[in-house]
Amino acid sequence: MEKAVKVKIVRAGTDTVREICLNPNESLYNAMIRCGIPVNGVCAGRGTCGKCRVKVSEGFLNITSADKKYFTDYELSLGFRLACMAYPERDCTVMVTTEEEKNFKVVSEGIDIKKGLTKDLSFAKNEKRYGITIDLGTTTLVIALIDSADGSILEKYTAANPQRVYGADVISRIKASNEGKGELLKSLIRRELSNGIRTLTYYRQIRLKDIENIVISGNTAMIHILMGYPCEGLGAYPFTPYKEGFIYSYSDELFDIAEKIPVIILPAISVFVGGDITAGLLACGFDKIDKPCLFIDLGTNGELALGNKEKILVTSASAGPAFEGGNISCGVGSIPGAICHVSLSGNNLKYETIDGLAPIGLCGSGVIDLTAQLLKEGIIDSTGLLTDEYFENGYCIDGIRFLQEDIRNVQLAKAAIRAGIEVLLKSYAISIDEVEQVFIAGGFGYHLDISKAAYIGLFPQSAVKKAKTLGNTALSGAVLASYDNGAINRLEHIISVSKEIHLSDDRDFNDLFIQYISF
Repeated sequence: MEKAVKVKIVRAGTDTVREICLNPNESLYNAMIRCGIPVNGVCAGRGTCGKCRVKVSEGFLNITSADKKYFTDYELSLGFRLACMAYPERDCTVMVTTEEEKNFKVVSEGIDIKKGLTKDLSFAKNEKRYGITIDLGTTTLVIALIDSADGSILEKYTAANPQRVYGADVISRIKASNEGKGELLKSLIRRELSNGIRTLTYYRQIRLKDIENIVISGNTAMIHILMGYPCEGLGAYPFTPYKEGFIYSYSDELFDIAEKIPVIILPAISVFVGGDITAGLLACGFDKIDKPCLFIDLGTNGELALGNKEKILVTSASAGPAFEGGNISCGVGSIPGAICHVSLSGNNLKYETIDGLAPIGLCGSGVIDLTAQLLKEGIIDSTGLLTDEYFENGYCIDGIRFLQEDIRNVQLAKAAIRAGIEVLLKSYAISIDEVEQVFIAGGFGYHLDISKAAYIGLFPQSAVKKAKTLGNTALSGAVLASYDNGAINRLEHIISVSKEIHLSDDRDFNDLFIQYISF
């Protein structure tokens, strides 16, 4: 019988040592996940993000082609490797050299939805009742405790989605679920949500039996995984969900909670335009507005909606995780130390980091800022090519290198969003000048410099003055659905007047995509 390979895991800057045994043909990355050892890796272990960096301190690991892509010859000689590409053949010791992405600065601010609601407040005179609302995102989650008497948010709980170790994007999660990890993904998110609900109620000293309902908004894949539904229909044509419409359940069936609290999961418009977008359209009042407005949610994926109370066109643009630092070599999430804003004039470089800490990488808003500044200063040209001085090693900010391939990923992401916007405008038979307002939703959009985003072509220039950043509209919509007696009918109306435009079927999309790759 072949002897199991043992690997000692040391986290840089600590004395913590864990010894794990690898299964046959198991990568170091997968073994670390299996054993509960935090590890970065937003590409789901495919060797394409370069974030699961380790350093061999004892023993040997083969050098792979992926290692050569992300490490210099000197770094390779020091023992740096990617854990997802490492298959130890004998016992060794490795040091985890990247910080675990934690303490995400999750945007929980949204729209004030108290005005013009239709809540029956008769019960409020006799007893105190509460609601729980959840924004279940691909990258992060927000849980809010609300006062059912007036809809005010009393407390919030935010966290990273623990499924992130199986990939930063929706497609990776669907793939992982279809490859037999569905139960594990379900248990990870249910455990985190249960913890958040208990934390909020304990902190506020509220009894679970006083919770009136739990309302959840999320994209279709996250809801399928939460419910334990099969995801095969989400990953292949004709892309059909296991279940459509509102989903009704109880807390004792979904969470580690004994009380039987009604759970309402908000409906999606389609597989690719989920309940988080429906909630956002509700929060923005798309069922009431007369003149067409444009809604843009820039999260891990890009969802777009254009319309009014009579007609709404929606689509999903596959932008990838570039806007959240996912497939950027120096990219990180919105965590302390992430470079979030950049200004550059000649040799005068200034930048800001989250919480003012030493820089550890670029988050989404920092990526857009830096790209715009490099373009403005002529360090990259209109095709996205870095000048000779920076082409080989990239543009460096305090040891953090922004590479040519990173710029290409930004170009692909922004081209997908911009082409999607143009397709919606053409399908609606209006110009951007006829759009009343442009709503920018999502955590990335909340911190985005709109003018710099327009400068690189992510948005039309004429949209800048009309643009309004709204923050977490998915949570705002869930709060509205929990509190407002008329919200269910409003959501049903939004879905009834919505039509999805499939960009893959649109003959103009590819031409527009190619057009907007350039800056």
